[in-house]
Amino acid sequence: MTTLPPNKSTNVRSVLEYVPYFRGKIFAVHVEQPLVNSEELVDALLDLDALQEIGVKPILIAEGLDASALYEHTRVCEMRSALVEAPLKGGQLVRERVREILGRHQIPVVASGRTGSFDTDSIHLAYTLGASKYIALLNDHKVPSRDGHPIAAILESEVAGLSGELTHRELLDQAAEACRAGIPRVHLLDGKMRGVLVEELFSEEGVGTMVHTDSYREIRPLKEEDIPELLSMIARSVVDSKLVDRNYEDIAAKIDDYYVLTLDDSIVGCVAVYPYPEHRSAELGCLYIKHRHEGRGYGRTLCEFARKKAEEMGMNFIFALSQSAVHYFRDRMHYAEFSRDSLPPERLRALELSGRKSGVFGLRLK
Repeated sequence: MTTLPPNKSTNVRSVLEYVPYFRGKIFAVHVEQPLVNSEELVDALLDLDALQEIGVKPILIAEGLDASALYEHTRVCEMRSALVEAPLKGGQLVRERVREILGRHQIPVVASGRTGSFDTDSIHLAYTLGASKYIALLNDHKVPSRDGHPIAAILESEVAGLSGELTHRELLDQAAEACRAGIPRVHLLDGKMRGVLVEELFSEEGVGTMVHTDSYREIRPLKEEDIPELLSMIARSVVDSKLVDRNYEDIAAKIDDYYVLTLDDSIVGCVAVYPYPEHRSAELGCLYIKHRHEGRGYGRTLCEFARKKAEEMGMNFIFALSQSAVHYFRDRMHYAEFSRDSLPPERLRALELSGRKSGVFGLRLK
């Protein structure tokens, strides 16, 4: 059974959302030598066993010359594992042995043959096998932070430019280098934290540091299959009269105007850009961030995206209508307050018919 940290409970819905995404993927898990005989490692091994049950293909890499102790722990945990007799520095034949064990639905347990969590042989193995994740289980709480705050996720391309008071900078640099070597996601995790794999892998923000390539966070056009998710996401704000009520058909009719913010392919926010080309204006609408992701700057990111999209359309003015987010648009996004006469006539008529007492906030784009 998958273990959970004593003070946390993983959202079951989040877990179920990730299961099809993880199925069939290879996760290379590197274990620092001091963790091999720790009590906490048992939790991680049980979680890896559960991951294998849902279709993940784990590889266990022990730091150093000998993986036999780590292999014995997997046997005690009744995992479907097999020991690779030689360390990875043995070259191509060892990598082929790892591939063979994976192919028969067992977890290969192999020694790196070297020190450190990011030795070249371990990274090369992960890349040649097409691993989607490289997970470093670290000893002594070595997860990086910046100015006293954990770094949850960072683009590989942004690591070099990080400033401020950083801890464990060398690990960030090594993780970024692993991304450049072809691994999409590199996770730096505290191996002494119980349930760390579950908390990291089955939530969008995680509990460690993830260094990733560009595809982790993106804003993309809404797809028709996303509409039910969007409707359920904004329902609370509709009930609270913070957003205009929309149904499936309303959104489908203007689907090209909607965009979603995703983290690791999971939708966490949305925005719409409705064009009024005759008046060289665009409306920023349906701005929403899921509750558990508020306060992370995603709303600002979507507003900036909407502004740039309006500029690409050749618009001179972008506006938002709101009666509940006055502080946000006026004081945080620095939108100026305008009279209703500044709206395109058809939008003004629709607003008046709705009876909503929304204010008009906008930016001149040119």
